Amino acid sequence: MAIPRTWLDAPYALVHGEDADGRREAVEAWKAVHVDPEWEVFSYTLCAEGCPWPEVLNALSETAPLGADRVVVVPQADNLLERAKELPPAVKRVLQEPLDGTRLLLVSRTGLQAGPGRILGAKPFSDWAKQGRVLKLGALDDKEAPAFVEAEAAALGLRLGSGVARRIAARMGGNPGVLRRCLEVLDLLADDRRVEADLVDKATFRLGEQSAFAWSKAWQSGSIPQALASLRIALEDEPSGAPLMLLGQARREVERLCRLADARRDGIRVRNDLLPALGLGPNQAFLLDGYEKVLNRIGAEGAARLLHLVNQTDLDLKGMALSRSVTPLLNLTTALARAWA
Repeated sequence: MAIPRTWLDAPYALVHGEDADGRREAVEAWKAVHVDPEWEVFSYTLCAEGCPWPEVLNALSETAPLGADRVVVVPQADNLLERAKELPPAVKRVLQEPLDGTRLLLVSRTGLQAGPGRILGAKPFSDWAKQGRVLKLGALDDKEAPAFVEAEAAALGLRLGSGVARRIAARMGGNPGVLRRCLEVLDLLADDRRVEADLVDKATFRLGEQSAFAWSKAWQSGSIPQALASLRIALEDEPSGAPLMLLGQARREVERLCRLADARRDGIRVRNDLLPALGLGPNQAFLLDGYEKVLNRIGAEGAARLLHLVNQTDLDLKGMALSRSVTPLLNLTTALARAWA
């Protein structure tokens, strides 16, 4: 991945988007520029996930060894970047006029928007974007995904058959990390380095005859039995990889609901303004009606509860909760189907 030099050299920078692999690569590349390995133990601070702004300011204020910069990385700054108007004045001053001898990198796991009332649409982050200090590593659209697949396949030495790149993108979605994992599996299976449609069918999940999104389609139609059946098939086919892939689909839909609720709370009502607030393009305008119907039914509090359930399921799947059973995914599937019913 080519990371812009302007962003790498920025003493205060922001990286955001759903591409976990890209975020990790970008963070390490930025650290390599700003952290002195000889003084890393004394000058580098990795803040706790979900930490408040006072913790970040305290970390920046700590004394670094003579000649070294104080470097602070906030690995999950999503909670700090939810509301532009809630940015504390002291924080805004530091972000606009960095403390001498300090370096700061904010990392958001979700894509941020630049519309009215959004964090990238307000100072100082709007200035950061103009200065090349904001790096987005989000999901690829329908045109970008096949090109990404072809480039990654070429790097692995794979030869894709006609239409295979589009087939992979249609089945696996636009998350670069998921697409890379799929190609890594195909790399192991393709003995002759040739990948045709039948190999893609065997390597990807059996979530329906033509689509890898039968699970999400089932709960979006409100069919609990069909959604649970698709979940069972996915877990049987790929018990290690399917849970996180399914969770990623659910997170995308629920976060769009929450963004719609936020936009409404900020007074955004015009359709053309709502689309970018949800991260949707003009060709995806038809999706907005569905999100509005769901939000009208469950309300902003219901959307927030769904997002909390997604986060709790995420913790369980990553081994940070006590239970590691399939129960959290069953509960999430049922809750999603009822919300969309």
